[in-house]
Amino acid sequence: MNDGHFIDVPDLYKQIAAGDESAFRKLFEIYAPRLLAMAARITGSMAVADDLVQDTFLKIWVARDQLTEVAQPAAWIKKICFFLAVNYVRRQTIRDKVMHTVGLEGEDAGKALPVAEMIEFRQLLTLVNEAVRQLPEKQRQIYRLSREQALSTSEIAQHMDLAVSTVKNLLVMALKNIRASLQKAGYPLFLLILIDILI
Repeated sequence: MNDGHFIDVPDLYKQIAAGDESAFRKLFEIYAPRLLAMAARITGSMAVADDLVQDTFLKIWVARDQLTEVAQPAAWIKKICFFLAVNYVRRQTIRDKVMHTVGLEGEDAGKALPVAEMIEFRQLLTLVNEAVRQLPEKQRQIYRLSREQALSTSEIAQHMDLAVSTVKNLLVMALKNIRASLQKAGYPLFLLILIDILI
């Protein structure tokens, strides 16, 4: 899955896994410009792209001790940033039109989005939607109010006439159930926790 722009550097990954900050800065220098260009192309905003790249590397650093467990770190890092960028567009635009917004149709050959990542994103999004449909009614309602209508826990509590603590607990349970469904579908739990973008 690696391409010419994202080459694995095993020694750096080992050093980062051991907590070497200088190796992490080197990794940032290698990947950040390419990730920034990709994210900017998808989101249409250099400022947003910069935030997404920073978020990508934050996720990597937080989970650095497990970095060596990833089979293809370069492809995985690229995937994290790609998913973050596409999901940003999905959440900023009309949800059911995201694939038209960032789709492959009509793109110039030099600007086409990575086909493999887009296919995987679509598949993962479908699995998330199916997992949400299978949630218990209150969990499903709270999840949708939180993620689809961007309501705060206090707003949800008021809307549903529930205690804020109850809303928080049900949302945690909903996210846990969604992750479990995705894990059953073959997505490693480590990857789901680290990316954590679609849910």
